[in-house]
Amino acid sequence: MRGGMRAAAALAAMLAFSVIAATPAEAAPTTEVVQGRYLRLVSTADWTQALRLTPGNPVRWDIEISAAAPDPGTVSVGMSASGDTVLLVDVRLCARAWQGEECPGGADALRTDWEVPRDGAVAALTTFADDAVAHLRLDVRLGAAGAIGTAGPAPTELRVHADGMGDGVSVGPGLPGTGGAIPYPIIIGGGALLAVGTVVVIATAVRRRRGDEDDGGDA
Repeated sequence: MRGGMRAAAALAAMLAFSVIAATPAEAAPTTEVVQGRYLRLVSTADWTQALRLTPGNPVRWDIEISAAAPDPGTVSVGMSASGDTVLLVDVRLCARAWQGEECPGGADALRTDWEVPRDGAVAALTTFADDAVAHLRLDVRLGAAGAIGTAGPAPTELRVHADGMGDGVSVGPGLPGTGGAIPYPIIIGGGALLAVGTVVVIATAVRRRRGDEDDGGDA
């Protein structure tokens, strides 16, 4: 009987370890490319940071916007948001690719501490000639705790839009309203409950088997 319980406990420990090991680790920034007919967006960010989004812990989001159109034109860039969570955004524009924290030639601050309207409408940010490349850098963070409220705000989705020459593209993640749609401790806790449930099932089966063997021996 004790051997069976030890085996069950060992299996539970392995299950719990596998759940913890499966928890996402700190991830590197990922890149997404959105290609329209003429317009192209290259979005780069570490969205695991959104799991820890707080007023003092922003998410860095870089977006490169370019165009390849047959005729000269302009590209309009804007941002939209929808949801219940208050988000503040700093938006800077660089004419060249960012070099770490620096913009060669200096960056233009398009928005600072901007509370993005969450009505789904596109708010204009900038325009540029289609033969140029825009390098946007956004720092996204939660608004003050009092502005978020306590009723469990729904996630706010941000999108960056580019329009021009009859083409339109957009890109954006859904940012958790409370710093994590499914917090890791809940995932681990769920795994622990699964492991405990497995112990109970195995232990019950062991007791039944022992009981059957004892009954057989008495017969």
